[in-house]
Amino acid sequence: ADEVLDYKTPDGVALKSPSGRKYDVIIHCAHNIPWSTFEANLTSKGKVVDTTPGFGTLMSVAFKKITFAKRQLIPLFTSPKKENLEFLVKLVKEGKLKPVIDSVHPLSKAEEAWAKSIDGHATGKILVEP
Repeated sequence: ADEVLDYKTPDGVALKSPSGRKYDVIIHCAHNIPWSTFEANLTSKGKVVDTTPGFGTLMSVAFKKITFAKRQLIPLFTSPKKENLEFLVKLVKEGKLKPVIDSVHPLSKAEEAWAKSIDGHATGKILVEP
C-alpha cells in the first residue's frame, strides 16, 4: 500500500489521503462506511474494491453501472479453497506470514470477543479458544 488511512488519526477519521494524492485503486476494508466517502481520493477512473460488501454496496454497484460512471465500486466476494488455506498455514508455520492478533479470549468469554468484533476497532484478528 502506498498509504494507509488509520481511523485513529484526524486524516483517517475524515478518510482523507494524508498526502493529498489521488489513487487509481483504494482497498476498502471497513464496515459501515459508504464507498462514496472515498471518491475525493480517486482519480477520474479510480476504483474502490470493497472487501466487506453488503446490500448497500450491491445497490451502489448497480447504480454506477446504469449511470455509466467512470469511477467504479467493485465488491470482493471470497470463497476459500482448502489448498489455499493450507498454503497460508504453511507460510505461518515457516514464519513467512505473521498474522496480527488483537486479542485472545477463552470460549467462556466469547461474548467479550464478539462485542470487541462488533465495535469494529480491533487491530488484527480476535481469537476465541476452547
